[in-house]
Amino acid sequence: MLKYVSKLAPRSIYTSGKGTTGAGLTAAAVRDELGGWSLEAGALVLGDQGNVCVDELDKMRSEDRSALHEALEQQTVSIAKAGIMATLNSRCSVLAAANPKFGRFDRFKVLAEQIDLPAPILSRFDLIFVVEDKPSVKNDSELAEHILEIHKENTVNYEIEPELLRKYIAYARKNVNPILTDEANAVLKEFYVSTRNSNTEEEAPVPITARQLEAIIRLAEACAKIKLKEYVEKEDAEKAVRLQLACLKEVGVDPETGEIDSAIVEGNPTKSDRDKLKRVIEEVEILEEEFAGDAPMNILISNMADKYNLSEDKVESIIRNLKQKGIIYEPRSGYVRKA
Repeated sequence: MLKYVSKLAPRSIYTSGKGTTGAGLTAAAVRDELGGWSLEAGALVLGDQGNVCVDELDKMRSEDRSALHEALEQQTVSIAKAGIMATLNSRCSVLAAANPKFGRFDRFKVLAEQIDLPAPILSRFDLIFVVEDKPSVKNDSELAEHILEIHKENTVNYEIEPELLRKYIAYARKNVNPILTDEANAVLKEFYVSTRNSNTEEEAPVPITARQLEAIIRLAEACAKIKLKEYVEKEDAEKAVRLQLACLKEVGVDPETGEIDSAIVEGNPTKSDRDKLKRVIEEVEILEEEFAGDAPMNILISNMADKYNLSEDKVESIIRNLKQKGIIYEPRSGYVRKA
């Protein structure tokens, strides 16, 4: 998919995560023949007003991947190297692909736990799709026939010829800048407000944030632009809402409660997980009073199972998490204490 988009887009850069550095993404300071320094543009700068396709995003080193932060958020790249201070434009769309942490997705676990990417990067993408390779007689037969036909005929029957589609995209990008209408604004506002306030409980999870609203606006504008329209109409906004909602239901649903929670997409603990952490801390405080300062692990596990139906593995996992955060500690084997 990335290779095809990079060939189809009028202006596109393709790079693979394993062989990409931070300087390769942004800009490198190079000494010229006269001994002076100059900047050589990287992928995000060369892809200005086009596409940048990054494969194997999870394989990049964390310090190199951090170069994406500013480009995804501000559409610029700031450089301070070899005495050169510069801010370069990076008004590009980033299409990235990554593999799940354990090779295969588990539908009963939170997505953020299975993607080996930091939350700040993950939350900056407008749309996140899980692409699974599930066995299917019908789909596998069609795919096999398609691949065999290509090898036999050495050509593909396109719905739209790639060269024509490339020209169409180039024309739309250069000449079409649709404006949001009042009807479209009403649809987007209604979706944002109603989704945010869908659960009236005080401690309810927050389904979406302003970042998702910005994403929906961009999607609605893109929908109108591909139709060469001057205005973003109601149908474009509705299509953007459906797309965003489908994506949120795919990756932003808490598997325990079934509710959409923006914390999942941003890599933070879900509302249900935060509740469990709070309950364990409260139980540790109760046991500390009862057992003169130290809470026995075996009694803590037993109480959490009786009161909240939490398994031993889940309680031990929460204890490890609280230890890492410095909220509780283990003064001696088999006992925990609140820090």
